[in-house]
Amino acid sequence: MKIGIIVRRLNTKGGVQRQALSLANELRQRGHKILIYTFNYSPENCFPELVGNVPIIELPKEKNLTTGEFFGFLNENKMAKELAFLIDRNLDILHPHDNVAYKVAYYFKKYIKNIPSVWQMNEFPTMRWPLELLKYTENQKFHNIPKKPYFIKKAVVLIKTYYENFFIRKQNAITVFDKFHQKLLKRYSSCESYVVPSGIDVNHFNFLKHKPPKKGEKIILLSSGIFLPYRRYEDIFSAMEKLVNNGFNPYLTIFGDYETNKKYFRTLNELANSLKITDRIKFFGRYPDKTLEEAFAKSHIFIYPHLQSQGLAVYEAMACGLPCVVTPLCETYETLTDKKDVMFAEPKNPNSLAQAIRNLCENPKLYCQISEQGRKTVEKFSWKKYADGILEIMEKMN
Repeated sequence: MKIGIIVRRLNTKGGVQRQALSLANELRQRGHKILIYTFNYSPENCFPELVGNVPIIELPKEKNLTTGEFFGFLNENKMAKELAFLIDRNLDILHPHDNVAYKVAYYFKKYIKNIPSVWQMNEFPTMRWPLELLKYTENQKFHNIPKKPYFIKKAVVLIKTYYENFFIRKQNAITVFDKFHQKLLKRYSSCESYVVPSGIDVNHFNFLKHKPPKKGEKIILLSSGIFLPYRRYEDIFSAMEKLVNNGFNPYLTIFGDYETNKKYFRTLNELANSLKITDRIKFFGRYPDKTLEEAFAKSHIFIYPHLQSQGLAVYEAMACGLPCVVTPLCETYETLTDKKDVMFAEPKNPNSLAQAIRNLCENPKLYCQISEQGRKTVEKFSWKKYADGILEIMEKMN
C-alpha cells in the first residue's frame, strides 16, 4: 500500500513523533511506500535516527500561522486545508496521528480524493476537559487552583467537542491505545474504535537492575515530556516538598522541550521557588536519546503524573529497569499492575505521589521486584505488533 502518515508537527521529540516514525519504518520494511506530512519539521530536533530517508513533506514556512491563542483553531484549520493539497493524489490510505492531523485527512477526502482514513487517537481532542468531568476533579486539599464553575466547564466541553466531532466522525476507522480512551471516545463522539497497544523497541534499551537509595542519600527522580499543563509536573514539585519535610532528600530532572509552553514553564519555576525546592530541580530541555538512556541508568525512580493516554516513556524506563510511579489514566493502567511492575499514584494527588516514592525507597524488596518485573512486562510489546494491528485495520478499510 501507499500510505500517507499525517503528524501535526515533527519539530520536537515526543511520544507521538516516536510512534509515527517507528511505525513508518516498520511499514517500510514490509514493502509499503510511506509518505509523511506535517505542519513543521526540524530534522535535527525530531529523532533523525528514526527519520532516515523516509520522505517528509511539510507546509511551507510562510504558511505556518499562530495557533496558541483562543481562536488558534481557525488558523489550524487553514493550515490543515493547505497541507491537504500537498498530499499525493495516488495514496491508498491516510493515517493521521493524534490531534489536528485528522482535519488534514478530512480536507483531503473532501476536496481531493475520498480514500479511507484511519485515525490514531492518542488523546481525545478535549482530553483535559472530560477528565475534569469524570471522577478526577481538582482536590482542594492538595491544590489551591482557581476553578471555573462546573456549568461553564461543561459548556466548554460540549461546544468544543461538538466542533471536533464534525471532523472525527468523517474518519473511516479510529485506533486507540486502551479501553479507557475507547470509552471516552464512545461517550463524547459516539464513535467506535479499535484498541491497538503501543509499541517499543525493547532491544534498544539495556536492562540495569536498579537499587533503591540508602537512607539519607539523594533520591534521584526523573520525568520527561514536552511541557504542557496536563503533564502535571507541579504534582511532583508538591510531592518533593512533602518528602523534604519528612526528612528525605529528593532531586528531580525533567527532560522535555519547555519552549512549547513558556507560561507553564514560568509557573513551574515560580512554584519551585515558593516551595523552596528550586535547587533540587533541573529542567534539561531537548535531549538526544542517548542522554535520556543515561539518565534512566543513573536515576532511582521515573515519575509519570501526566493526564494523557500514551505511556511510551514509562515503557522505555521500565525496559532499562528503572522503577516507575504513574497515574493510572494512560495506557499503562490496563497493561501494568500496581506494586508488581509499577507503582500507581492517584491523579492530581501529591500526597499519593509522595507516598508511592516513599514506599519504593523504604522497601528494597519491592523496589528490586518492580525493577526486574518491569522489564519482563514490556518485553511483550513491540513496534512489530503495533504495526500488525494497524495494518489489519487498514486492510479492512481497503
